[in-house]
Amino acid sequence: MKDNAEYWKELLGDGYNEEIMKLLHADDIEPGGDAPGGQEAPPPPPPPQPRRPKQDSARSSKPSEKAPDAGARGQPPRRGAAPARKPGPAGGDKPAREQKASGQKPAHGENGRGVSRPAHGENGRGALRPAHEENGRGVSKPVGGSPNGKPQPVRDQKPAPPEKEEDDFNVEFDFDEEYSDVPMTKPIRPSREKRSGCLGGILYAAFIICVSLLVASLGWLAATDVLGLGGENEVVQVTIPKDFKISDVADILQEAGLIKYKSLFNIYARFSKAEEKIVAGTYVLNKNYDYRALVNGMTLRGGKKVEVEVTIPEGYTLKQIFQLLDANRVATEAELWDAAANYDFDYEFLDESTLGDKYRLEGFLFPDTYRFYVGDSPSRAINKMLSNFKSKYTADFAARAAELGFTQREIITIASLIEKEAGSNEERATISSVIHNRLKSQNLKYLQIDATLYYAASRTGEAVSTSIDSPYNTYTYQGLPPGPIANPGLASIKAALYPETTNYYYYALNKQGTHNFFRDFASHQAFVQSDEYGG
Repeated sequence: MKDNAEYWKELLGDGYNEEIMKLLHADDIEPGGDAPGGQEAPPPPPPPQPRRPKQDSARSSKPSEKAPDAGARGQPPRRGAAPARKPGPAGGDKPAREQKASGQKPAHGENGRGVSRPAHGENGRGALRPAHEENGRGVSKPVGGSPNGKPQPVRDQKPAPPEKEEDDFNVEFDFDEEYSDVPMTKPIRPSREKRSGCLGGILYAAFIICVSLLVASLGWLAATDVLGLGGENEVVQVTIPKDFKISDVADILQEAGLIKYKSLFNIYARFSKAEEKIVAGTYVLNKNYDYRALVNGMTLRGGKKVEVEVTIPEGYTLKQIFQLLDANRVATEAELWDAAANYDFDYEFLDESTLGDKYRLEGFLFPDTYRFYVGDSPSRAINKMLSNFKSKYTADFAARAAELGFTQREIITIASLIEKEAGSNEERATISSVIHNRLKSQNLKYLQIDATLYYAASRTGEAVSTSIDSPYNTYTYQGLPPGPIANPGLASIKAALYPETTNYYYYALNKQGTHNFFRDFASHQAFVQSDEYGG
């Protein structure tokens, strides 16, 4: 045992295990005695080594052959094959575990712990162990060892590892054999990238350059339009209508030559909220304006609206003034009539109870020369004339009216009659004296002024006659008419406040366009029948 241990220590080196060697040696010795022939039992085979991977794919593809008979000399079982069971002494085919359980010693074959050898009694005690030829791990030698009784180790070859005991969990499975009929597929190779070559690279570079130039050109054109670069220094007028849309503004600006690209202006207007800033009206814009200047030029604060100068003649009626403003594109006549009737202008001389009457401003739109915006607000245009009237009718005028016993409205009504009747500035005060004399007269209660007939006819639409049914008919209604029949100037207002002192109660138009004045009716009728009468 000691010699065998030294042998195996030298052979196995670090893989030597003394406990395993004791167990192996105990199995080789007969119970109750030494090895046959008085010799020591041969050393047990080395512990099993890890199985090497198969080198030859062709060998692995072949089906495993059956292990040769354990009794055959020189033909040990192939590795990987199912181990053959050696029949016991009684001829049975029991495994080693069953033989141990029945008191029998298992034969040292492929399933034992040592190399295979014949059972005692078949070949005698000097029988040779089968040589391990195929794996090259051992050589044939007598059981008794060398002549001196010690085994001679072969250093160039290793003994075959002992086969494992067969148990229920030892499963041998050859994958190569089981899946030998599965077809082998070639690995998928990544497709080779297509290469365009030198010509393709040149074409690609040319394409990139062309696209870049195109984008740069479009960007430059857009920038020149947005920034107003290269535009002519030319002033144009544009009119933005009421209830406009930003697309309408873009169309107007493009037609005027102020922008080139409507879609680009629409985008700018959307981001700058131009629709909330632009106010309807007529504006003066320059072709070298950028988008920001164009939008700012159409606002109340920054915009430069087109102004028009309008002169309101003395004695114009409300209708005539509105028609004149409409003709000069200040505002439409309908818009002006609506503002006159419904806009609540804040002036003391206007009676709030008359709100809704479109003629309530008659006589208070002071005739003068004004500058209005083209497309101006109607209330703004009217308010400008009302404000002028307030400034012209001073506190002295109000005091003089009170002294005469008339209201402001009555004075303006008298002034409107003077304005419509006077043929010259010199006769205004004289006509005013006739009106005042008649108003004071106990017998001549009717003013009988022809201008009132024309005004009444304009409001009713009837033909001019002394029988027209209207409170403005001074032939049928006593005293002053309900209100002014025109918008008098400052001279007529002064004449109404400061009439000439006369005894005239009549006047008639001569051929020179002025009037002749008379104290009685007979003198008046004689002139009317003469050739000097201009009526």
